[in-house]
Amino acid sequence: MSENTATEKVASLQSKGCITVVRTNHTGRVLRLHLPSEIPGIIPLETQKGELDIEGMDFFNVPENRALLLKRENSRCFYMLQELDEDNFVIDHVVSRPAGDNSYRNCVAASREANNKKGSTSAEDFLRRLFREGYLNESEFQNRQHALAQLRAGNLKPPLI
Repeated sequence: MSENTATEKVASLQSKGCITVVRTNHTGRVLRLHLPSEIPGIIPLETQKGELDIEGMDFFNVPENRALLLKRENSRCFYMLQELDEDNFVIDHVVSRPAGDNSYRNCVAASREANNKKGSTSAEDFLRRLFREGYLNESEFQNRQHALAQLRAGNLKPPLI
């Protein structure tokens, strides 16, 4: 780069508030670099994440949010209590679409088997069927019914960390 081009670039950075030329001597220039927060017109980076609106989050289409549901269910199928991992779970709508939404109150981590068996059946009816067919014992059935009520009441929020 030529000396003239370097001088132009330094002047441009100084006019934008990015640097200050402290002094010039025979060996060059002494510059003071400014922090982004000191430069006028720079949009500051968000230093603190704002409060997340969990009620407005999409837990069906957003992969990061889907993983939060898996954590909420302790890596177990919400319905059949089968062990799940990042690769073998699906998100099921408790109330099927189009009536149901993608909120944490209506989406659960489920096994593919449970998702296929449930279809558009109501969650209550599906849990009864699982109990009748021996997939759930009485204690598990009662627990799943309670979890379903807690889910609908908004008391089973996924961890946002």
